Amino acid sequence: MKNLNETLENITMLIDAYSDTSVNDGESLNEILKKLSNNLFYLEKFRADYKLKYENKIYELTKDKKITVSRAVNIAEVEVKEMYLIRRISDSAYRNCDAIRTNISFLKNERNNSK
Repeated sequence: MKNLNETLENITMLIDAYSDTSVNDGESLNEILKKLSNNLFYLEKFRADYKLKYENKIYELTKDKKITVSRAVNIAEVEVKEMYLIRRISDSAYRNCDAIRTNISFLKNERNNSK
């Protein structure tokens, strides 16, 4: 299984590759989309793991230490900072997947209309 840093590096490299790829290179775009989707799958696993840590921290602080929920959330966000990082990167990566899909769809449409 991949670790979080390796997955984030792979996502970054794939988005860089997408940025450097010609909008007319459908095969490369398709390969990038495939790899990016696979890496997002792994990132979702990490997101679930950190979400569990985050929620457990909030529960622990509110139940055991009798801290208010809003204060517990603030503490949990500082202690489980990966939650924010993963959320922001995955949102951005999903938007890149959407852009790649749109580009591939456009290329297919152009190919079909040129016949």
